[in-house]
Amino acid sequence: MLIARSKWMPAIREIDETTAICAIGDVHGCADLLKEMHAAIAREFDLISPGAAYCVHLGDLIDRGPESVRALTLAMQGIPGATNCTLIGNHEHRLLQLLRAPDVKMMERWLTHGGTEFFEELGVDPRDGWEDRVSELLGRHTIEWLHSLPFKLQLGNLLFVHAGIDVEVPIDRQTAETLAWIREPWLSSAGPYENGLAVIHGHTPIADVVLSNQHRINLDTGACETGVLSALLIHGRRMKLFQTG
Repeated sequence: MLIARSKWMPAIREIDETTAICAIGDVHGCADLLKEMHAAIAREFDLISPGAAYCVHLGDLIDRGPESVRALTLAMQGIPGATNCTLIGNHEHRLLQLLRAPDVKMMERWLTHGGTEFFEELGVDPRDGWEDRVSELLGRHTIEWLHSLPFKLQLGNLLFVHAGIDVEVPIDRQTAETLAWIREPWLSSAGPYENGLAVIHGHTPIADVVLSNQHRINLDTGACETGVLSALLIHGRRMKLFQTG
């Protein structure tokens, strides 16, 4: 599998020159793509030898694709030597919601938008007391890890979220529903955002990653449908895009 790399370009926000931060877009069960992306980023970390390296998974590791469980495992393992963080995407959020409180209508929406493949992978009937069986198959460690995940992460002037933000609400008052699920009016907002933050997100599939926007970058390139998983690496004053292909 090939990994395409863009040339270095000015970073959307400058970070400490001894630091490197990588953000990886929506995986949706494409574990092979995530494994190759981890390897490519690990090699880049070795080349630039930052004093501190971070890897941020932007959420939606599960559903739609064939290997949700393996994708979760890879994210939990992360990139060796880096500080790894995974955010909750709307698909993980839905799983946790339904494990806490079954809801027929919510379940139907989930199954329609990718949950069917998740249950097929596990070999579980989603309409017949699935909660205990799914928890058993995923394992206690994975369930506890999912419950521990944040909805946002701020590193310097970079804000990492799954879906986006409500631009009318202070960052520290954003709801889980907004951070994991919002589309409009977020997608039509031009910025700038609170305190000059640049927002790195996924959630809404796009054909091409736009790196010219000075206020936000969307890294969801529909990996399950396109075979293209995207990641952004920021190192000091520069950044580059990585894509499977």
